[in-house]
Amino acid sequence: MKPTPQDLEQYPLLRVLSDEERRQICDMMRVDALMKNGVLFLEGEFSSALFFVISGWLKAEKVSREGRQQILRFIGPGEMINELSVFSNEANAVSVIALEPCQVFSLSQTDVEKLLEKSTSFSRAVIKNLAHRIDYLLAKIEDLSLYTVEVRLARYLLEHEESEVVLRQSWKTQSEIAAQIGTVPDVLNRHLQKLARDGVIDISREQIRITDMQALEQIARG
Repeated sequence: MKPTPQDLEQYPLLRVLSDEERRQICDMMRVDALMKNGVLFLEGEFSSALFFVISGWLKAEKVSREGRQQILRFIGPGEMINELSVFSNEANAVSVIALEPCQVFSLSQTDVEKLLEKSTSFSRAVIKNLAHRIDYLLAKIEDLSLYTVEVRLARYLLEHEESEVVLRQSWKTQSEIAAQIGTVPDVLNRHLQKLARDGVIDISREQIRITDMQALEQIARG
């Protein structure tokens, strides 16, 4: 089922458009479904569509020649994918893979370019989104190059907590978390267990509860 014009308001890039423009987008869009581990696109390929997540979670990752995996971000409902290729005509910089059954819709590069020409609000929203993405990637580079695994883990927990709880979706395994913070599962597990022994967090199958927020924030400052 295609999203309605009202559904499109959850996407910051499309929220700035008029109701009529969102109705036109509904006519332009293509809706696709992905199963778990389904590939939306691969690093090095060319994909000229701009994707928007309707439901489910995906990951954007890079893999080294030795097979080392680095997850750049988890991508969920309301988020957008593939800005770089659409706006630069470059090959995909990452692979995007479904972590669970997902549904996405896409707009062709041609349709996106028409929106850029017609709507100054849309153009400004695109620039703002790209600026946020650059800021996020700079912070990721800083974390990976300047801080220890312990600090990166603390920052990850703080970034993903809601009411002092980090939910553990079925796909959010230690392997996936380790790949996002730039380490391996064994090292991640050791640091999680240390935080638990120190009374900073409490770990269960469904969630990680932060029991000493002040201590975790101190660790995150490095």
